[in-house]
Amino acid sequence: MLLSDKILSANTAILEQMLKHRFVTDIQADALNQEVFHRYLAYEGRFVGTAISIFAYATIGAPDIGAQRWLIGVQDALANKQVPYFEYIFAKRGIALETQVPDAVTAFDTGMLNIARTGEFTDFLTAMFAAEWMYWTWCRATNDQLITDPDLRAWVDLHTAPDFADQAVWLKNAIDTYGDDTDADRLCTVFDHVMQLEIDFHTAAYDGTTQHKGS
Repeated sequence: MLLSDKILSANTAILEQMLKHRFVTDIQADALNQEVFHRYLAYEGRFVGTAISIFAYATIGAPDIGAQRWLIGVQDALANKQVPYFEYIFAKRGIALETQVPDAVTAFDTGMLNIARTGEFTDFLTAMFAAEWMYWTWCRATNDQLITDPDLRAWVDLHTAPDFADQAVWLKNAIDTYGDDTDADRLCTVFDHVMQLEIDFHTAAYDGTTQHKGS
């Protein structure tokens, strides 16, 4: 069994917990509260700056020029595509980039950054694999569902687009290329840790919500 598949197999339960998170099921039921969506976008937009730093640390630790080229490409996309996207969507929907955020949001940012800053290159790969594989999985499962908010529909579509799929698959393959079975226990722990951070991060979007969509 490939190392990446061993990591997925060992983390089936916590991955499934995230895939069944209220945030996901609300979207699949076309029932996500607008407050929750706006809060989530504010937290996610805040993370983009952290992600640029994460991939910068990973680029420094990358073992060859092939990996470095890929990671530099991701940094370019974050800076020149994702940042403008969030600037656009915040202006369109009147969303403020929050300066005070829940502890779970800070913990996610800090936790992901620390993995890249202090861990092995394979730790970074596994952390980002956990996050992106999770998004790719639930968004593909949601692709055929009715989503009446066009911006939310576009958000789901973004995470099933070929470039996002390529990124998720590259991370999976890179784990198998640069890791080995002696790393398995450590990397399984990294994946589990990131999934818990993701669960808490998505739960934080519901803090302070007053009502459900349509109620």
